[in-house]
Amino acid sequence: MRFLKLTVLATLLAPSLAAQSGYRPVRHGFWFGAGLGVGAGGLHCGICESGGGQGTSGYLRAGTTVNPRLLVGVEGSGWQKNGEEGKRRILALTGGIWWYPRSDAGHFIRGGVGISGWRAAAEQEAVVSRALALTVGAGYEARVAPYLSVVPFVNVLGSSGGALWLEHRDEGSYERNRLPARGHTVLIQLGIGFTRH
Repeated sequence: MRFLKLTVLATLLAPSLAAQSGYRPVRHGFWFGAGLGVGAGGLHCGICESGGGQGTSGYLRAGTTVNPRLLVGVEGSGWQKNGEEGKRRILALTGGIWWYPRSDAGHFIRGGVGISGWRAAAEQEAVVSRALALTVGAGYEARVAPYLSVVPFVNVLGSSGGALWLEHRDEGSYERNRLPARGHTVLIQLGIGFTRH
């Protein structure tokens, strides 16, 4: 909850911080970034028990600049929750675009397509799934140095219905059986990142 409050505060203060820094949002060439925050994720299917909830979430991204209002790149994102029911995890790899309505401002929206995977593990068993994924998001780049921005962000990722598999491991053996259902993952991320232009 503390990190969530910090993210909301950073989002509200970002435009004024960018204005006070005096650095113009110049975008060109190669760029990369990373972010960390909270996430609400889960798997939805007809035979699933509730295994989602709030956890730790983040991303790594890199790409190139097409023009001052359009960036293209790839992003790896993830979410994890640990609890009494075991470990729940979503990992995704997507390619996409970042579009800035104004070349002289830091607001952007983004979208991408790729693949995501779900894993829910407890003791010697795990339920896994993999499917196509779409992601959309928005954020604000507050330039704090000539080539560095602080970025409050929100992202939403959803997958198509993927096959569910039950994996069982013990000493010296491994079994993998398909379950009679399909499931799709949903992930909402909120956090603070940085971008190096």
